[in-house]
Amino acid sequence: MKRAAHASATGTRTRVRSHALLPDRHSWIDIGFTLALAGIALSAFGTSFTGSTYLVVGLLGALIAVVVTHLTRAAGWPIISAVVICVVVFFVLGGPLCLRSLGDTSVLPGASTLARVADQAVFGWKDLLTTLPPIDGDGPLLVLPWLAGLLAGLVGMGLAHLPVRRPWLAAVLPVLGMTAVLSGAIVLGVRHPQSLLLQGSVFAALALAWLAIRAHRASAAVHGGTTSYVRGAGAVVMLALAAGVAFPASALVGNDDDERAVARNWVEPPFDIGRYPSPLAGFRTYVDLKGTTNSTNVYDKTLLDVEGVDTGTRIRFATMDRYDGMVWGASDNALPGPADDSFQRVSSTIDNPVEGDEVDVTVTLGEGWKGVWLPTVGALQSMAFETGDPRAKAEVFRYNLATSTAVVPSGMAPGDRYSFTAVQPDDALTAETVGSAETTALPPGASFIQGPTEKWTEQAGTDPMDRVLAAAEHLRSQGKYSDGIGRTERIYVAGHSVWRLSDEFVNAPQIVGNDEQYAATMALIANDIGVPARVVLGAVVPEGGRVTGKDVSAWVELRAADGSWRTLPTESFMSMTPPADQVPETNTPMSGTVIPPPNPIPPPSDAGEQSDADLKERKATRKKSDEQEDGLIPGLPAWIGVVLTYVGGPLLLVALLLGAVVGLKAWRRHRRRSADSPSARFVGAWRELVDHARDLGQVVPLGPTVTRREQSLGIVSGQAGPLARRADSFVFGPHVPEKAAATSYWELVDAERRAMSGEVGRWQRLRAAISLRSLGVRPRRTSAAPDGAPREAAADTGRTRGLKSRLRTLADWRSRRAPD
Repeated sequence: MKRAAHASATGTRTRVRSHALLPDRHSWIDIGFTLALAGIALSAFGTSFTGSTYLVVGLLGALIAVVVTHLTRAAGWPIISAVVICVVVFFVLGGPLCLRSLGDTSVLPGASTLARVADQAVFGWKDLLTTLPPIDGDGPLLVLPWLAGLLAGLVGMGLAHLPVRRPWLAAVLPVLGMTAVLSGAIVLGVRHPQSLLLQGSVFAALALAWLAIRAHRASAAVHGGTTSYVRGAGAVVMLALAAGVAFPASALVGNDDDERAVARNWVEPPFDIGRYPSPLAGFRTYVDLKGTTNSTNVYDKTLLDVEGVDTGTRIRFATMDRYDGMVWGASDNALPGPADDSFQRVSSTIDNPVEGDEVDVTVTLGEGWKGVWLPTVGALQSMAFETGDPRAKAEVFRYNLATSTAVVPSGMAPGDRYSFTAVQPDDALTAETVGSAETTALPPGASFIQGPTEKWTEQAGTDPMDRVLAAAEHLRSQGKYSDGIGRTERIYVAGHSVWRLSDEFVNAPQIVGNDEQYAATMALIANDIGVPARVVLGAVVPEGGRVTGKDVSAWVELRAADGSWRTLPTESFMSMTPPADQVPETNTPMSGTVIPPPNPIPPPSDAGEQSDADLKERKATRKKSDEQEDGLIPGLPAWIGVVLTYVGGPLLLVALLLGAVVGLKAWRRHRRRSADSPSARFVGAWRELVDHARDLGQVVPLGPTVTRREQSLGIVSGQAGPLARRADSFVFGPHVPEKAAATSYWELVDAERRAMSGEVGRWQRLRAAISLRSLGVRPRRTSAAPDGAPREAAADTGRTRGLKSRLRTLADWRSRRAPD
């Protein structure tokens, strides 16, 4: 009561913000609308990813960004501090949330993990736009929705509390920001929207409701909460303006697929063989649409006219020798041995010694051809471009000797003509062909093929090539063919990701697909058995030499013991029988996790294939590697990885944030202790004592007119009063204090801070160390010092002017009372 009466008498106001970190009613409304609109915007990625992990990761990012933005605002920090904290969170949690599928130590914030997160943030959009959706929902491309969620939270809450002069602009800014987030997500999506109702009507309704609430709030703040026709008309005009902006923007989520504007329609990625889209992923551009039209379909269009080869010759478009769990694609150095397994710049004459029949071929590209892949036959010996700019094409032309794949990074156009000399090797697969003994590990996530492979080849004997042919026969005899075009066949979607080949193909009640799924699966089966395999996209030249889209097919090449590649024709492993109208039911459950027991391998034959011991050793090694992939860190139990992923990451984030608070206070204390002038050091020491008291929960008055002696009344300390008077005597004394006196004063303040901490419990001391109360914005001080005061105390004169006046009055009274 005395303290309150004293404060009332002196006219001071205590700056107290109880529950400063808890949002008020307006902040809760802004938080709710930001998260709701962020969730709708992130749903635009639904057609690009499988599952719902992308949405969980994105919403978590939005929630973290909203919390960080609110806390920094409550502490009085600038918006850039929220951006910096969110950047740190993005890299620290990016590994555990987005790179779990990579295994090993990718969940830990090491150098490689941070580099991968940064790479996906900068270049991931290219991978997203050049990969046939849907993309694996647990892959590294989750960095994109993670980043989008953080941006959505920052944009929504940051613009919601951005200080602007015009009320209408303050109301519109956050709504426009969230609309921009939705537009960006749609542009990175596909031509088919995830939900027109959600992204169109629901988003527009929420955005207009938020706009109306913020406009009413801003108007009430300006006019004192009174109503007027002018403000009502202004709200109507603002809603009309928002509707006018939303109407043309609705074309982005319109139901006309031909007019939907997405970046995937225009992106032209630079040549990079590791990133370039897999030609196999676009196989459905060559299928019969059965009456429907599509501008990208080339089923009936001429792809190329070939001269100089016999009917039935296989012409190669591209060879794909690497499977990453999403697509089969071309790569450099897929084979461990050959140095020529890379795309190299070559001259007009190519050093490519291969035994076989030499042919001179001329190719003219037709109206249906586009892209960088160059159709060739056999092993090239020379290449000559005849149209366009032959020199420019020759300079960028690259060829892979190991895969016999040619590319022109600048692209080829209809009407281009070129000729080449090639050697056609003997690539026929015969009964005497022995498979290569080179070890080929299964790609990540492809372990689902092991169970079906064992079951389908259990009667095939010991020879690896015999087992490959047995699996091919099972696919041909038990499978059905469908391009997913018919009304009852649309459930058979495109793609050859792990999801499509496992649950939707080999483990489905009925094996149904086209060349894309059959060739991709057959190559994985061969690699699992132990015979290196790769997928080839090309065509069989028909009579007359004119190749159209309907002639395109995909086949598999198997590596023989002599190092050559032998062709496993498409008809050897793919059925042409269409499926029934209704998918047959079965009582035998087969999921990707149910793997039949391995079939014992009989003793080896004398044909020169792998021995039984070699096969068992390779299977044991593969099983061990699969078990290690199940855990996040090799050699440790899987539950440790789970704890590190879902508990360690958030704990690390909390530790970083708390450490930042402690570090910021230590940096502030160092600046105050090492100030340039001794007077500023006295001022800083006293402020350090005040801040420590406030962090301990003591109510210390603040304000431009509050003196140190008045503040000492609110500090629970026996030495606060003497320390306040000593600081005043040095700061406002007739002489500039010495640095030694400031050092001695700091020692007294430090001792008093320790004494104050010793009087409270350990938990209260910990709360004081991480308290944000003393880091808030202080009231403004007067910048000019009065006459006679040291220049260093200019920042302190505002709050001590009243004290100097009272001291001067007391001195005059004493002089009048003194005897003559």
